Amino acid sequence: MEYVERMMEAVRYIEKRLGQKTNVDEIAGHIGYSKFHFQRLFHQVTNHTVGQYVAARKLTEAAKTLRRTNYRIIDVSYMYGFESHETFTRAFKARFGVLPNEWRGSGRIPPNLMMDVLKAEYLDHIQQLEAEAAGQVDLDEKIVRGYSARSCSIEHIHDCWNRLWKNCRNKQKDKFGIVRYDDSMEFDAAYTYLAAAEAEHIEAEEEQEQFTIPEGTYIVFEHRGSVEKLPLTYRYIYGTWFTRNTHRLNGVFDFEYYGERFAGVHRSESGILIYVPVSAP
Repeated sequence: MEYVERMMEAVRYIEKRLGQKTNVDEIAGHIGYSKFHFQRLFHQVTNHTVGQYVAARKLTEAAKTLRRTNYRIIDVSYMYGFESHETFTRAFKARFGVLPNEWRGSGRIPPNLMMDVLKAEYLDHIQQLEAEAAGQVDLDEKIVRGYSARSCSIEHIHDCWNRLWKNCRNKQKDKFGIVRYDDSMEFDAAYTYLAAAEAEHIEAEEEQEQFTIPEGTYIVFEHRGSVEKLPLTYRYIYGTWFTRNTHRLNGVFDFEYYGERFAGVHRSESGILIYVPVSAP
């Protein structure tokens, strides 16, 4: 898709100049578009304005540099093109909710506020997404049981699902993929995965794990297509949707619901619902 290719060229241009002042005219001219056309197209393709993306990338890389080096804060601010220590501190606090020195010490930043470099695969995928959440629901408490993967490798997650499938009393019953995040909130959000069914629908084994999905309010998203692209949908949910809406994350887990819309792991028409717990905006 030509538009995605042009946007990726713009992203590469931005990345090379994170430490410099870059304006929209310059980026647009580099990829051969008018300023007006580029601004609208960038927003339509990426779901971010040019300014939002550039600022978020500068602050994300600055945050990583602060945590991983001993550079002075003022030097990091200049490194990423901020005019002064004060300007950098205000922008950092506004995006991440902590001051640069607090973050460098023992502060925490929710991973969804970190802006990774946009990739062509992600841009291709979000062109096919329903951009808005499927809805908001209130759920009752539900007890599930299954097999967990402490390592997040695809092979281990597949093994959990295979074991669950073999021990389900009724294979037509709904299944759940519980994603529990490490509360450390570092750059690479660690998580454990639990492939589960409602407790009464699975033969109990000693090595199984039980989890209670708490009652509460959830935002529901629908992933369409192969399960291989689920990580891209999660990136959209946490990297774009929640940064543009007022709902607050409530809890360190979310879950995938494999119900009647699920047609198979590789089917393009397959639907998986993703439930994210929230508190009132």
